[in-house]
Amino acid sequence: MSCSRYWIERAFEDGKGIAGLADYQVRGWTGWHHHMALSLLAMLALLMIVMDLGKKAELLTVQDVKEILEVMLPKKEITEREILKIIEEKHKAQYSARMSHHRRNG
Repeated sequence: MSCSRYWIERAFEDGKGIAGLADYQVRGWTGWHHHMALSLLAMLALLMIVMDLGKKAELLTVQDVKEILEVMLPKKEITEREILKIIEEKHKAQYSARMSHHRRNG
């Protein structure tokens, strides 16, 4: 049970940073509840997409899905090749950062 705390905290961090959970400016409880409900629904949608696409791309994160949606939503048509290119570039950058960290820290 104690190990599950990490994943709960991680979900809240992703919600605050990606889904706008911490970006509320409301005057009453009704507005706050509406904002929290919409933020949590957005997070649920992102997590469901990660679970569906995670079978094809193992290292896919919620941040990756957010960036993919930022590209797809303004554009009317996007090919699977463009999506895969975005994911591959992101994973190359993550791998490069990880290797740099290992070289620096021995």
